[in-house]
Amino acid sequence: MNKFIKQIEMGKSNAYLIETAKGYILVDAGTPDKVGEVEKILAEKNADLKDILLIIITHVYYDHVGSLAALKEKTGAKILVHEKEKEFLEKGRTDFPAGTVIISKLISKLSNLISESKFKALSPDITFEDHYDLKKYEIDGEIIHTPGHTRGSISVIINGEDIICGDTLFNFMPHSVYPPFANKKIWLN
Repeated sequence: MNKFIKQIEMGKSNAYLIETAKGYILVDAGTPDKVGEVEKILAEKNADLKDILLIIITHVYYDHVGSLAALKEKTGAKILVHEKEKEFLEKGRTDFPAGTVIISKLISKLSNLISESKFKALSPDITFEDHYDLKKYEIDGEIIHTPGHTRGSISVIINGEDIICGDTLFNFMPHSVYPPFANKKIWLN
């Protein structure tokens, strides 16, 4: 992984801090109450939350946006999501995605029955459809639409060699990166 990208464990998911010439970009915001994890990594770089300029959300599920409201409040950073995820962010709720194989279909149905994926609703500052260039943040990077896990899933590509793909790819089942959960299988093709 690029030396300018730092993985941060944020509960059930990871976030990534990308260092740019202007400041930092955070990709995903983890589960609730994980702001301290981001602060700790920034402190190692003699930086603080106000140095985050942009928060990119790969897809709107509670485990990727749980700390987003607190991070937005403490950083003042702009929030970027795909246009097709905007409504979920503004509602503050998403359903657990459908399963793609028998066991994940069962997990999905049970999860939607017993838990709600709620989080504090927010409006994004930036939305896009197919492509977003990160040059204005003085980094060779782009964001592309990669539907599959959700209809608005996105991936961040840095220097043409590192990719942060949210849950578009999984290291969940042996010998497969196919996501066990996706809203519609057709989006994976």
